[in-house]
Amino acid sequence: MSIGIKFGAGFLLISIFSLCIGLSGFLQEGQQISISGALIFAIYMSPFIFIYGIFISWLISRKVKPVNTGQIGLYIALHGLGGMPFAVLSLSSQSAAAILFTAGLGAFLAILFALIELGLGYITKKGRIGWLVLYIPFIAYLTIFIIGQVQSVPPPINETGDVDPGYSAREAVAFVTQQHGQEENGGFPEKTKKVVEWELFGERLTRETVIENVQGEKETYYVTLIEKNLDRQEVYKTTYLTKENEMVLHNRVNE
Repeated sequence: MSIGIKFGAGFLLISIFSLCIGLSGFLQEGQQISISGALIFAIYMSPFIFIYGIFISWLISRKVKPVNTGQIGLYIALHGLGGMPFAVLSLSSQSAAAILFTAGLGAFLAILFALIELGLGYITKKGRIGWLVLYIPFIAYLTIFIIGQVQSVPPPINETGDVDPGYSAREAVAFVTQQHGQEENGGFPEKTKKVVEWELFGERLTRETVIENVQGEKETYYVTLIEKNLDRQEVYKTTYLTKENEMVLHNRVNE
């Protein structure tokens, strides 16, 4: 194998592992995609692959030529043995389990390096299109970077002017008014600071919706439905305590 193919295999190996390990936090709840973790892992991994790994692979390829099945198996096995000294990185821990784990990880990475090298060498022989494989990591990193930038955009602002990370005031008002009956005599408005006027049996009435945060409780609100009889000077207030997809009657007052 040429030294160029070995460098290509090393680049692909670093890219694959840095993306997988560095972005593993994305699978955990509450975390966002970030390219920084992948890049940090790639920086730490690069010296081992490009200096030690490629040198060992070059020594192996001088003695073993993977031209048939038997030679390929030996070629891959020797790479696995060559990767086991990776365990020196955990000697400071003085833990046998940690040393065995890093030795196994080094062997696994070296075997994967050999497989990628053989695959890259094979498709390259079939045509120059094989080198297009090296563009895949660049596309992956660019995609992750774009997603991270999109996720970093601040969330929308709710009706109270606060950043809205979850159940917003707007959603709370819409939920309560819909549950209370939007179609009954026009219902209560789904927006605060909006007064609906109408008449019933010759009397003038208004309806409005007011919302306030519950002190000490996140994404929990008091939604008050206010109905006024302008002719009788009477006010009816019904207050609900609501959080996401839940509401209970909190208070009812006639003034």
